[in-house]
Amino acid sequence: MQVTAARTSQGSLKDEIVRVAVELGTELGEDGLTMRGIASRLGVSATALYQHFEGKASILRAIRFHGLGLLNQELIGCFESGDPLACIDAMSKKYIQFARKNSWLYGVLFTGEAFDYSVLTDEEQQQVFESHKKVIESLSKAKDAGQLRDDVDVETAPLLIWAANHGLAMLMLHGRIGSQPGAMNVDDEATFIDRFVGNSVRGLMRA
Repeated sequence: MQVTAARTSQGSLKDEIVRVAVELGTELGEDGLTMRGIASRLGVSATALYQHFEGKASILRAIRFHGLGLLNQELIGCFESGDPLACIDAMSKKYIQFARKNSWLYGVLFTGEAFDYSVLTDEEQQQVFESHKKVIESLSKAKDAGQLRDDVDVETAPLLIWAANHGLAMLMLHGRIGSQPGAMNVDDEATFIDRFVGNSVRGLMRA
């Protein structure tokens, strides 16, 4: 789909470059994501892209922050519940759903080159750790309310939760678990995710 000049003028060209790059990456994969391809779909010259980005690597970096913003938008609303463990449960399900709906973008976020945290701006660091901090806050509330086992460390438990959610998301994305032929079969994927997350949360709870 060609992006018209009128549409481009409604927002910055830099934002349009990122949006179109995500479209191309989703359709063609990273190998099909080229500066020439982005420029062609936008209807601009490749030179126009280089006015905003040094090259493909810098566009991929921008895509990662774009993806983090989308993921955070999905997750933050989960922390409005009064029950902190219900927040963790809802957040985990949303996380896995996001990964499955945005498989290429999720791969760019979490299977590509790791962020060099030492060079991130304060705003970028806030974006990277926004949801993580919300999980810590929820676990701290649950700990204060006596809902968690005594041995649960609220600083490291978010990493365990993330590892579990990420692991399941990747297994499902790569067809290792699911309802498709050749996978470790589950009759109803949504029900399986609900049970998986529920078991993970209950593993943190006081007996």
